[in-house]
Amino acid sequence: MNVVFLLQDTRVLYGAEKAALRLVEGLVAAGVSVHVLLLRETRLGGGGSELSAAFERVAPVSSIPVSGRLSRAAMLHIRAAMTALRGDLLHSTGYKADVHALWASQKCRLFPVVGTVHGWLFRWQLKERLYQALHLLALRRFSRVIALSRFYERYLRRHGLHPLQLALIPTGIRPEEVAPRAEARRLWDSPADVFTFGMLGRLSSEKNHRMLLHAAARLAQDLDTSPRPWRIFIAGDGPLRSRLEKTARRLGLDDRVCFAGRLDSADFFRRVHVLVQCSRVENQSMSVMEAMAWMRPVLATRSGGLPEQVLHGETGRLLPRRRIRPLARALKEYVIAPAKAQADGLRARAHVEAAYPFDAMIREHIGLYDAEIAMHRRRLMPRV
Repeated sequence: MNVVFLLQDTRVLYGAEKAALRLVEGLVAAGVSVHVLLLRETRLGGGGSELSAAFERVAPVSSIPVSGRLSRAAMLHIRAAMTALRGDLLHSTGYKADVHALWASQKCRLFPVVGTVHGWLFRWQLKERLYQALHLLALRRFSRVIALSRFYERYLRRHGLHPLQLALIPTGIRPEEVAPRAEARRLWDSPADVFTFGMLGRLSSEKNHRMLLHAAARLAQDLDTSPRPWRIFIAGDGPLRSRLEKTARRLGLDDRVCFAGRLDSADFFRRVHVLVQCSRVENQSMSVMEAMAWMRPVLATRSGGLPEQVLHGETGRLLPRRRIRPLARALKEYVIAPAKAQADGLRARAHVEAAYPFDAMIREHIGLYDAEIAMHRRRLMPRV
């Protein structure tokens, strides 16, 4: 079986890109022949790509230059690559990749196309809404579409995808590879350390970092004399960094909040006791998956697929969106009772091991590929 992956070269490994990378690693380890095509926007100029380098370590990678939103040359390049590589199936991820994949396959007549939906930001700008509508239109023509959460599976059904076209395959994880158990426990074995709440990800509006900052300000008022020193650790970069830094200063949190910039997830979780996820919208969060592997409880809003990942009261807390007081109370509970945070973290590790098995995810993908390749070949057989 020859599977070709198509992604946009974002140059950075965000959550969706990490999930795709781990899927490719698992498929290669299972004996599937994989080649990766990366759409590289020429307007971004030269320079290295963290994403490309990561994929090159596990599979052959080809770069396809793209100018503008749609490129006929890129489409022809994809079609030629599928012929040269004898690709049995194209697995596409992301708006730009999906539109080009459908175009290159002549609406899946030349070869089957499978897509994975990592979600949309649901912004109300006209341009964003137009791109989302075009993306949904393309997905309706795909051979199969993989949803990572029940939230997005329901959303896709409401927007015209047939139930038989959809497959629910959450991203799997191997916790011991993400964080060996002994290393994950190390932070809990250092009670003298400052108790740290952290957010990990792009500093953009959909992540809603302001909610955590305002909750931290309320916590500072409630705990004039804290039983244990605490802080907020924010890792990531993005367009809102300067605005968030100003908000932290205005709230009097200069000595409580650290903006660390971009940071490897392992370096982040070595310093953080509790992950906070205030997202306005989320699919299956890779940060939450990694937090559970690191034995860290999660305080998350009831957004998108997050309620499917966090067990309320067992592996963390599920909180109302945009409500500061419930988040402040949850922060306070963990500061006052760090043993409760540790117990929730241990349960989180057990939960991610049981609920998101990596090998099962790989088997489900291979089974889906086999079925779509066989169906496509039957369609091509001459009728007697």
